[in-house]
Amino acid sequence: MFADAPSLSGPASPPRQALNLRWLAGSLLTAVAGAGLIGLALSLASVDGIVPVPPERAVPSHGDGGAGDAARKGDRLVRDEMIVAAKTAFKAPMSERAGEREVIRVHSYVQIATELPLRAPDVPVPPFDPLRGARIEAPPAQEGDSDPAETAVTLVRSPLAEAPLEADAPALSDAEVDAMVAETQTLANGALPPAFPAEGLLSRALRPAAVPDEAGPEARFRNIEVRILPENLTEIAETATAGEEAGRRLFEERDLVLGKDQSLADLLKRNGAGPARLAALTAALSERARTDLSEGQHVRLLIAPEGDHVAKAGNGESRGIARVTLYGEDGIQEIVAANDRGGFVSVAPPRPGAAQDDDEESGVTLYESLYGTALKNGVPRPIIEEMVMALATSTDLQQRTGAGDRAELFFTEDEDARPELLYVGLRVHDEIYGLYRYRVPGTSEVDYLDPNGRSSQKFLMRRPVAEGRISSPFGLRLHPILGYSRPHNGVDWAATRGTPIMATGDGTIVSAGARSGYGNRVEIQHANGYTTAYNHMARIARGIAPGARVRLGQVIGAVGTTGLSTGPHVHYEVAINGRFVDPMKIRLPSARELTGPSLAAFRQAEEQIDALRQKHGGKTVAERT
Repeated sequence: MFADAPSLSGPASPPRQALNLRWLAGSLLTAVAGAGLIGLALSLASVDGIVPVPPERAVPSHGDGGAGDAARKGDRLVRDEMIVAAKTAFKAPMSERAGEREVIRVHSYVQIATELPLRAPDVPVPPFDPLRGARIEAPPAQEGDSDPAETAVTLVRSPLAEAPLEADAPALSDAEVDAMVAETQTLANGALPPAFPAEGLLSRALRPAAVPDEAGPEARFRNIEVRILPENLTEIAETATAGEEAGRRLFEERDLVLGKDQSLADLLKRNGAGPARLAALTAALSERARTDLSEGQHVRLLIAPEGDHVAKAGNGESRGIARVTLYGEDGIQEIVAANDRGGFVSVAPPRPGAAQDDDEESGVTLYESLYGTALKNGVPRPIIEEMVMALATSTDLQQRTGAGDRAELFFTEDEDARPELLYVGLRVHDEIYGLYRYRVPGTSEVDYLDPNGRSSQKFLMRRPVAEGRISSPFGLRLHPILGYSRPHNGVDWAATRGTPIMATGDGTIVSAGARSGYGNRVEIQHANGYTTAYNHMARIARGIAPGARVRLGQVIGAVGTTGLSTGPHVHYEVAINGRFVDPMKIRLPSARELTGPSLAAFRQAEEQIDALRQKHGGKTVAERT
């Protein structure tokens, strides 16, 4: 069948030595495209700065440390501060005046009570200016015919004896009134109020009208079927995973504060001290620590593994109090620590460090500590400015912060209104200051008054410069130039040449010009027989001339060293009816003092603020005496 078929034939395979031009062209094209893409990627990466750079080896240098060397005293230990702070946010109603009506509004409040740190804050603090925002303006008051907010309740006060009552109005019977009075008296005399059943809530409703036809079916409680169903709850015990247990810290420090009517022994018991350990601890403590510690005492406990049971301690076992440290205003008061024999011994507190080389570089001012602490706690800057303004006229905010100094802020933080500072409290060197917000009726002016209704803004400021230090106080002294002792009738405030000098109160310029040893001098006559004088000025401000009126805080000149002076300063004098007095010690009258109905209204607002502070925030600055 295939005998006559032609033989199969086809093209022969190309020789192995022959060049395939199609394959060569494809390879070259692929190589060129790939090289272009790689080059483009490298160029873009170099522009963005993400090309990896080989790490450089840091070679230590033994230099003398230039200006950038901030660690001058690296062998000095930094004091470990214990700062106990509390911040509370809540909503509560408050009674306010809106025109002729009394309105109850719900506000969001924030209360912060904290200790003031002794180190410089790690947040930027603006330079001290006591008159920044010296006059606080409140938003305009709501008119009497304006509608209150959704969260407001209009309150109209009227005597109940004159309230008209309809004859057919539902009322309680005499027996029901007697029963409610007896129940209220029983609850008031009892230690704890008994649980009120849910069924009893319906018994508080008034009875329906006597005529059945006039009472609607909704008023007949017998037609209401009431069923009380138990709430379906599932309790699941919280358990920690093995990884969490393994990661528990072996050593722990707890910063605690003694509460009201609480002894140190009670505090140690609450933190795991058994009878034997408690007896050993109290035996090593002093008599004062055992019996005479007051509320607010700072205590630091070190919780550590007991003995050699470190492995068990990792699982939360065999851990106990290993050290008790008591802190006071001057630092550590007493230390009791465990020894290697299982007992407790008293350890001598560390000695206070040597004095700093430069007083300007040691510690932190009260202003810096207050401002930095407020910023770190999220207080709005307008509130901080109000706080500084309120305190600057009654407290020296340029003094150094001391151990135990505390501050408290209480302000509103509503979403649809700017925050308002309602109370500021400060405890400095066992002196307590408390100021409440007061809005002057009929105006937008806001002032801050003490609990007695006196303004924090004094009639005169005690210092004529914002930045400076007292180089020579009031009294008898040896004159640095004349060389003999004579009375120093003022206070010398040393400051940088050119520092602005402010008028310490409202008044009229009596004299302005050069005056022998006083150099350039400005004298101001104030009300009530007060006179102030500013001496050794470098220059007198423009417009300061006899007869001109000046306001509190107005710049009247600049610090200099004219006259008999050894350095740039301002010699500040205060005289009352021609008699020189010490500006730093006289009791200055307040700019405002409430009396009569105004004082009664202020006291009512003060009681509302105190009730909110004590109910939601616990202990206050004023209570830590």
